[in-house]
Amino acid sequence: MLTKTIKLTAIIACALLPLSTAFAQQNQTQTKQTESPWVDFSGFKGKIFEIKNRDPRDLVQILQVLGSGFKGAEMKFNGEYKTITVRDFPENIATIEEAIKRLDVPPPPKPQQPPRPTPPDIEVFAYILIASNGESASATSPPALADVIKQLQVTLNYKSYQVLASIVQRTRNENGSIQASGTADLPDKSLTGEYQLQIGNINPENNYADSPPIVLGGLQFSMRGYSEVGGHANVVGDTRISTKLSVRDGEKVVVGTASLRDRAVILVLTPRILK
Repeated sequence: MLTKTIKLTAIIACALLPLSTAFAQQNQTQTKQTESPWVDFSGFKGKIFEIKNRDPRDLVQILQVLGSGFKGAEMKFNGEYKTITVRDFPENIATIEEAIKRLDVPPPPKPQQPPRPTPPDIEVFAYILIASNGESASATSPPALADVIKQLQVTLNYKSYQVLASIVQRTRNENGSIQASGTADLPDKSLTGEYQLQIGNINPENNYADSPPIVLGGLQFSMRGYSEVGGHANVVGDTRISTKLSVRDGEKVVVGTASLRDRAVILVLTPRILK
């Protein structure tokens, strides 16, 4: 009888074993489903840091590695209020606070740019000469051109050099420019010349400490000759000079020559920097 009772108990135990195992698994599943994503850990603390000089977004990217990494620890920024909120272990919060003290500082001042030098006044003297093989009239030329005319007499096949027009203009703006135009009669009254002079860019080169060259860019000179025949003005020739050059302060330069009938038109320039 005792043997039969033991066998019956074993059979019941074996029958109940799968039921208890299924019930335990069901409890574990329900526990996982109801488990909170937050960790209510009494060791966590929270602190809000006010950021004064830097962008909180940039600081959070640097400070993330200083957190514990435990579940429930977090670090958030608020761009509107310029704050960083940290929830973590006290020792991690202390480390983050020290890092914020070192990083939340005003950016270094930008190097001060030296003041730009004031562009100097530049005065440009322009002389329009007419060269011919007629009688010499060098006495009518200004003394400032005596050396230039002497050199021209050696290099060009003309006897007489006379000043048709003189132009003086001043500019101060950086990359300044000048324009001039006018009408002048040749000394023998046989021709009338209409001239135009334009220099689009006048600027001293800044790479030289003493006596910097003056760049004359976009230089355009043109002249049209007329003759009076029967009360009508007939065009007898056009001249044009176009170039760019660099001239020393006070240097006289023959920019170019152009033919006008049996004469030559010569343009001489002298720029000067006014102190």
